[in-house]
Amino acid sequence: MSEPARAVAVAGLSGRTLRFAEVVPGETGPSLRRLGAADFDFGAERAIFETGNGAALETVAEALVEGLGGTTADALVLAVHPTVTTSFFSRLPVALAPDVRAGQLRQETALLADLSPTQAVRVRSRSVRVEATPQGDREWVHVVHVDETVHVRLARLAEVLGVGGYDLADSTRAAAAVAGPGASLVVGAFAEHTEVAVARDGVFLFGTHGPSTAPADTAYFALAALQQAGIDAADLTGLRVYGDDATDERLDLTAEFTGAEATWIDPFSRFRRRPEADPAELAAFAPVLGGAL
Repeated sequence: MSEPARAVAVAGLSGRTLRFAEVVPGETGPSLRRLGAADFDFGAERAIFETGNGAALETVAEALVEGLGGTTADALVLAVHPTVTTSFFSRLPVALAPDVRAGQLRQETALLADLSPTQAVRVRSRSVRVEATPQGDREWVHVVHVDETVHVRLARLAEVLGVGGYDLADSTRAAAAVAGPGASLVVGAFAEHTEVAVARDGVFLFGTHGPSTAPADTAYFALAALQQAGIDAADLTGLRVYGDDATDERLDLTAEFTGAEATWIDPFSRFRRRPEADPAELAAFAPVLGGAL
């Protein structure tokens, strides 16, 4: 008799808010065991990924235990915005030997993260797709890197929660996982940045982000992402949105250029439980729930 599937514990920090969920895989689809959020009177995301405020770290850890304490998960998955990581794509020849591939990714990461030759380079990478080119097949690899001091803080969160470790899930890739069927453009519109993903049937094809929040720049990021993913705007099934600044004013130009109406992403469509809440509040869980899949 097979053992029951292990739960997945996932959390995401965005500004002053911590969102979390415990997900249990199943033959008929994943189910939600726990779901919740906690608001702080300080910038929790910055405290963990940038400033390293010790007291704030312990406060976030306490909230995490209150929400997910006793989880049966092996590790904690952290859904992270690309604004607090070094996140990029590398197109590598498929024929590269594994050690050469790993060295290339470390070298690119060190360059983009402005690391010195003596600093450790821990790389989280995922193969996204393979593209045929005249020079041979190329693999699109998505890379996420955070500073070693951040790894120390994330390890502390995992330790306090009582799980064996942690992993990172880029919020654009995570949101793509709950975008739904067909070709989707997913836009996270926030007060201080824009993040964009392109997906087909929930499979991540490309993601990007930028610090601008102007409607024209939001549309530019979206169209550039579609081009990189090889998707025509005419082929889009939908424009799915989330974020604390996902307003008509911010997104109307993107909708006009793509010919797709902006609608709140529904991250609960793949789960057997849906809370009663405003669509915007539910959409905010897209990076968290997508990170569990």
